[in-house]
Amino acid sequence: MAIPNESSMNVFGATMTRRQLVKAGGALLVGFGVAGAAVPKRSKNTLDPTLPGSWIEIHPDNTILIRTGKSDFGQGTTYTAYRQIVAEELNARFEAITTVVMGDTDRTPDGSGAFDFLGRGTPNIRKAAAYTYQALLELASKQLGIPKSELSAKDGVVSGGSKSISYGDLVKGQQLKLTIPVTGSLTNIMGLTVTGEPPMKPASEYTIIGKSFKNSVIVSKVTAREQWAADVRLPNMLHARMVHPKTLGSTLVSAGEVDKTRYPNAQVVVKGNLVGVVAPTEWEAIRASQQVAAATKWTDWKGLPGDANLFQHLRQADWKTTPVSKSDKTRGDVAPAMAGAAKKLSATYEFPFMKHAPIGPTQAVADARPDGTVHIYTHNQNPQALRGEIAQMLGVSIDQIVVRTFAGPGHYGRSNGGNAGAEDEAVILSKALGRPVRVQWMRPDDFQWSTQSPAALADVEIGLDAKGKMVAYQVDHYMPAGQDDRPVGALLAGLPTMAAPSEKGEFPGTTANDLSDPWIYDGVAVLKEQGHGTFQIGQKASPLAIGLRDHSMRTPGQFQQNYPRELAISEAAALAGADAIQFRIDHATEERAIGVLQAVRDASGWETRSSPVAKPVSTGDQAVRGQGVSVMFRSGTYWACVCQIAVTPSTGAIQVEKYTIAVDPGIVVNPMQLKRQVEGGAVMGISHALLEETKFDESGITARDWRTYPILKMADIPEIKVVLLHRPEVGAYGGGSEAANALAAPAIAAALFDATGKIARRLPLRPEYLQTLLKA
Repeated sequence: MAIPNESSMNVFGATMTRRQLVKAGGALLVGFGVAGAAVPKRSKNTLDPTLPGSWIEIHPDNTILIRTGKSDFGQGTTYTAYRQIVAEELNARFEAITTVVMGDTDRTPDGSGAFDFLGRGTPNIRKAAAYTYQALLELASKQLGIPKSELSAKDGVVSGGSKSISYGDLVKGQQLKLTIPVTGSLTNIMGLTVTGEPPMKPASEYTIIGKSFKNSVIVSKVTAREQWAADVRLPNMLHARMVHPKTLGSTLVSAGEVDKTRYPNAQVVVKGNLVGVVAPTEWEAIRASQQVAAATKWTDWKGLPGDANLFQHLRQADWKTTPVSKSDKTRGDVAPAMAGAAKKLSATYEFPFMKHAPIGPTQAVADARPDGTVHIYTHNQNPQALRGEIAQMLGVSIDQIVVRTFAGPGHYGRSNGGNAGAEDEAVILSKALGRPVRVQWMRPDDFQWSTQSPAALADVEIGLDAKGKMVAYQVDHYMPAGQDDRPVGALLAGLPTMAAPSEKGEFPGTTANDLSDPWIYDGVAVLKEQGHGTFQIGQKASPLAIGLRDHSMRTPGQFQQNYPRELAISEAAALAGADAIQFRIDHATEERAIGVLQAVRDASGWETRSSPVAKPVSTGDQAVRGQGVSVMFRSGTYWACVCQIAVTPSTGAIQVEKYTIAVDPGIVVNPMQLKRQVEGGAVMGISHALLEETKFDESGITARDWRTYPILKMADIPEIKVVLLHRPEVGAYGGGSEAANALAAPAIAAALFDATGKIARRLPLRPEYLQTLLKA
């Protein structure tokens, strides 16, 4: 068949070109064209979005490679759901997708972070695959001489009439290119978005989605073949440890000197308030940094309220500068509705700072090369955003920065805006020394200098009529800025960064406290939800402009808002003398919300009755038991959770005995993988509810290790039961990695009330707090 040097065709808004015959090989390469934007210049470190090699490659041997900017952070979605979605849209076998390239800024096209994989992420990769499938049909039509409308494909083979051809044979001998339109900014937190409307396979025709496929990366991890970020070593590399300021506001007076008699190969690097100690071996860097730290002098600073005064401080914070956010479901006039209520609940709920607390402290390797490029090797949720931050810090183009990602200890949102902590410090040291430098924080560094999930408080008021029905609900949520993406090393060194969150900033760098917990009780006639935002605690007072830097953590913002709402709803049910699950069902109208509540009630063995139990017990050495429930809508998914607990009043110790959760994400892509994700979130949520709180004094974080910041232990993990509700008729993939962690806290607190008759309205539910509460 004669093939012209170049021809093109339109594929539902995408453009496909077919270039000169090649002697061997050939592949269909899916690239991107930026809609409404100038074509960027070619760079060896940036995939040109208008040229091939971007997202999907179909090879002559019928294997397929896919690329995504989203790094795997333990969810496994890139290795399972993404492969299933692409295989489904291509009508190829799951096993044909043999390679997944992710995260690396010079080898992936679209950016964005390791979050919301099946929200924004799926439309991108699904559309890319759908465009590719249409292009394959166009090519097959030309090669087979059969109208496209008469063709179909299965397992990577296109058939029509009596003819057929495999995808591999279809692309063999020619290089085929598909250019897809996109919008957005590569280094923005959300990355690029594929546009256009290619035909996509309806859920009724799925043969791959909905089945369980194993996570292919698990084998390489458990057999120690996977390269972890901590394993990266480069020629001529130095190891480094940081000597961070004494407090979150201390400035450098003088840096200590290395004792060369003890550490002959170590040296100190100082830039502004940034102090690092490097050496050829890690052990020498550690010991030398400890010696230098003891001799380094800092100013004193006390500008924080201390955790004991946290909520009093928040009450007095500036809540007026930042505009108040209001729910789009706000309706009715609250004042007369509350005035006419037969019963009212008025309560305040308090939510502490929590750390992301990765099991391994943050670390990175940076290599500032003679050609001006900087290569970074790390475990990071949003490598393209990190790339933009490092470029800004150095005052260079993003094309000078390359970020490569590796497996590592997850940190649940800490780097979803670009940096986890060590990356920029490694770059600064490497630039100063002209050699690759590996920076690893010690555990106290990770607690003190990393960000934390913001503290919050909420004032809730609920009005009930004489029949026990909610007639009005009002809430005011108060929370400091939730995402500070400024690299801490750049701040210490006095180098350029993005602005601190402010009332004038745009998402995510804003102090606005948006309403993040969608209202699901549409049977309530009067509703008023408001979000109040302010500046980070200590940010303005600190000479370093640092203070308590906040950042999103799993189910960000919504956790802080759902906890008070769901606990208050359970209290309102008790005030009405109603069963807590039935009370929720009676006030909900959405079928899927009601469905998850019914499912969790049936699966958990819930006792239908009012709370507390007939004879609640809040004293004594014998364990007493209770049950609690919570519900949430997040990222297209409905969730409901029941926790059944035992609490010993004399000690205040809670044991969660059973955690049952019902999940309706619409389409369940991979049941086994979703179940694993939910189980992981459940364990994290129980840890949040029972143990986790970031303690701090007037100068900084006082937590230094797992004794001062305890997390749930293996022995404390309860029976976990996950119920998946597969609803293909919804036609969308809901998120599955988040929400499970946020649901535990209100359900456990409600179960405590059910057992003892005492309500705990602040977290965590540690024994010392509960002992005092139960004795009151």
